Amino acid sequence: HDALPIYTYAALCWTAEHIAGYGGDPERLVIMGESAGGQLAVVAAQRARDQHGPALLAQVLLYPTVDAEANTASRIDYAAGPVLGTAAARGMWAAYLGDPAQAASPLASPGRAKSLAGLPPALVLSAECDPLRDEGEDYGRALQAAGVPTQVQRLSGLVHGVYNMSAFVPRVAEFNTAIAGFLKPLLQRARAEA
Repeated sequence: HDALPIYTYAALCWTAEHIAGYGGDPERLVIMGESAGGQLAVVAAQRARDQHGPALLAQVLLYPTVDAEANTASRIDYAAGPVLGTAAARGMWAAYLGDPAQAASPLASPGRAKSLAGLPPALVLSAECDPLRDEGEDYGRALQAAGVPTQVQRLSGLVHGVYNMSAFVPRVAEFNTAIAGFLKPLLQRARAEA
């Protein structure tokens, strides 16, 4: 399981180093991830903080999974889905971890990091009908408790993976609206300070 977080962080470092050559601004980097990609984004943000890596302007997390052993009401309420069920999520974690003992590692379960202080501002968007809903929201509240400017928003009636269903679910636009509303003032402030 260690390889994916390492590669994600390496991709972040490469992007920070090369983005200017593609017309981007290394002072306005935002990391975003959905579901398991949210886990990878969280780990990359934590590593960037801990290893004095690229400065991130923000992190955007869409129904992230952040604790392999989370025991939450949403994992019970939506054990049978829709779309993603608890048993399937456990199977994905088992395949990812290889060794179940790795579940407690912050590289696998970044919600268990010793400290969440000093991380970039975060937007955590959850879907109401999702077994991962509560762990993502719990992580957002833990960021808030650590002093990280964080917005946590639940989108009612939506399911896990819906962000990739925009051709069929018009309400996916609510994610994009929330993301744009969160990022716009951060990006404007960064531009004004440059």
